[in-house]
Amino acid sequence: MSAQEKMLQGDPKKVIWSMSLPNMLGSLLSNALPAVELALIADLGTNAIAAMGIVGMLVSLIYVYNEVWGTGSVIVMANYLGRKEYEKARLALKETTYGKFFGALIVVLVCIPFLEPVLRILGAKPQIMVHAKAYALPYLLGIPFSMAGYSSYTFFRATGQTIWAMWFMLLQTTLNIALDFFLILGFWIFPKLGLAGAGWAYLISWVVSDMAAFVFITTPKYELPTNVFRNIKFTEVGAEVFRVGFYAGLSNLSTVAVSVITQRIINAVSIPVFAAYQVFNRIVQIPNTVVFSISLMSTPIMAQNVGAKLHDRVKAFVDYCLEIGVYLLGAFAIICLAFPGSLLSLFRVKDPTLVPLAVLALRIMAFVPLMSYTTSIFISYFQAYNNTKLPFILNSLAQWLFYAPMLYLLLMVLRVSPSTAFWVSSANTFLVLVLHWYYYRAHRKLIKTHFFD
Repeated sequence: MSAQEKMLQGDPKKVIWSMSLPNMLGSLLSNALPAVELALIADLGTNAIAAMGIVGMLVSLIYVYNEVWGTGSVIVMANYLGRKEYEKARLALKETTYGKFFGALIVVLVCIPFLEPVLRILGAKPQIMVHAKAYALPYLLGIPFSMAGYSSYTFFRATGQTIWAMWFMLLQTTLNIALDFFLILGFWIFPKLGLAGAGWAYLISWVVSDMAAFVFITTPKYELPTNVFRNIKFTEVGAEVFRVGFYAGLSNLSTVAVSVITQRIINAVSIPVFAAYQVFNRIVQIPNTVVFSISLMSTPIMAQNVGAKLHDRVKAFVDYCLEIGVYLLGAFAIICLAFPGSLLSLFRVKDPTLVPLAVLALRIMAFVPLMSYTTSIFISYFQAYNNTKLPFILNSLAQWLFYAPMLYLLLMVLRVSPSTAFWVSSANTFLVLVLHWYYYRAHRKLIKTHFFD
């Protein structure tokens, strides 16, 4: 049975795990990278950790562009492959790759001359700026290559061959981690670059892995050989990819914009609290990787079943994905509540001003990963029905009408404890979840009345 036949006919549990596990293993190491880097730069102090967060906000803004192409491409590629229109699937890969690369390159080249004022707007204070600038320059140059590389991963997922995505993720991450040790710490003949070394490791590893992945896709070893280096052009397929992913990009832009604003508020009030946020985000990336790989794979799987009008199978995939999240992220939440100090020791977080706040963040926001994952499954469900507008509206309502105003009111106007930000973040995540759950239930009622038949 082919990968596409399994999506439509196989047991939902087996389909989810067979297609998610390779991506999960690759992503697990890939998303362990921030935790490794956190351990390597922890000795540089709170300012270096805060600088990573500042640059991370800028990168998140730029990566909104990737979200548009990425979400659109996985849906469009899966649709064409399901209809056996292989040439259009190849065009989708090519046009997504070059659309991402050249668009990101333009944005990066525009940002570089204004890097210092941009970082200052995002909250980089003088003691943070020296670290942030050194880290940002090479990291930004690596973004066009990383976006192009993610296109190849999307193609592997859409064709059901996630094993290849895993191998190339492992290549990129292994090389990145190795270069981190050499360039951050100055091993062997390499200079000790500190935080800047992490940026250069990112750039070099993505250039190497991109070339390897796209050369492999051209060979007969791949089931659908495609040469992205030939016949470069933009057609209606590229326009379709961009159109389908447009609202997903707007939703991500809204999320990132609110994140930048709220983190800017937190950073202005308390750098240690801001740094505690960054520690929390780095730690939760590891469990998030395990389950969000399932969320990532659920979109093309559910989309093919929607196309075949197998609505009951779509619900079965949703139910099982939610069950996985409850078990795995529920266990992680318990660890955060019971052993926050051990987690911080594992990641070498020792700063006496940072540790108490990081412990507080882990305990208060322990269930945020579970709530976020559950919401992501509902979003995958809506995307499978080609509805990327609804998640955009729901996310925007919660973030702009509740999260940002509430955080500003409490921290900047009422001057309550900065750690209150952890509670507000948890409340916002819960609100977003409830909104998506409500509309998911409403949509299922329409399905039962054969509204989409």
